[in-house]
Parts: sequence; C-alpha cells; structure tokens
Amino acid sequence: MLYSQALEKKTNVSLLDVGSGAGFPGLPLKILVPELRVTLLEPNEKKTSFLRHVIGTLDLKDVSVVSMSLRDFSRVTSGHGRFSCITTRAVAVEEVLPFSAPLLEEGGRVVFCLTKTFDCDPGPQGLRVAREFSYDLPHGFGHRVLTVLEQAAA
Repeated sequence: MLYSQALEKKTNVSLLDVGSGAGFPGLPLKILVPELRVTLLEPNEKKTSFLRHVIGTLDLKDVSVVSMSLRDFSRVTSGHGRFSCITTRAVAVEEVLPFSAPLLEEGGRVVFCLTKTFDCDPGPQGLRVAREFSYDLPHGFGHRVLTVLEQAAA
C-alpha cells in the first residue's frame, strides 16, 4: 500500500486519518503496521458507527474514532503536537492545512491524495513537499499523486 511509504520508519508512530469515511487509508495502514496508533476523524455519525463496528469485528487495538470536524478537533488542545502523520483522501488541501500543522509533532508529515502535483513549495503552515508518488488507477479511473508534506526545519 503506497500510503505506508509516507510513514516514517520509526517506532511510536501516531496517525490521524482526516475524513476517514469507511476507514481508508487509516484501517489498512493499521493492519499493515500493527504498532501504529490510529485516530480516525470523521464528522458523520453514521460513518463513525460503521468504523467502530469494523474495529470491533477485526479486534484492532490502539484505534480510536472521533466524530468531529478537523476544524473542531484542532481546537482541542490535547491533540496539539500529538501526531506523526496526518492522512486525507477526499478533503481539500485548503481545508486541511490550516488546521493540521498544530496537530503535528516536530518533523511530522501530512499526506494528501491529489489529482496533480502540489505546486506550492515551501507550502503554507511551515510545510514543504518531501516526496510525491505518481500512479494511475486501474481501468482508466484517472491519475493520482500521493503528496507528502513535512515540517520544514526551524
């Protein structure tokens, strides 16, 4: 799974999956990297109910589900500086960046699944493009770019 390439190869990695929906990529990453601590952030109660059901059915540990928007979650000070990596798939860059930087631990990363390369380097919120992975979806479903932003050195 390409998202795993964006994770740093270190211990004690914590992931925030923004707009988790049905749990992708957060749940597959947890299965692939069992020691990963995952928080699935999803404002839709119906979707969070589904996520809790899947987590229970698969007996996954160190996975929490938060039913809240990123904007509201970023206001909760206990979340600040807590995450090694933030992932998102179907949420616009401009909706994520202003609220994600305070949630990252030092040297943390934000990973976006985009349809084109990220054209702002250095990026806003003290983030810069660290890596990009380009790939084509099967059956002609389009082109994607997995963009990894990380905090620029101070």
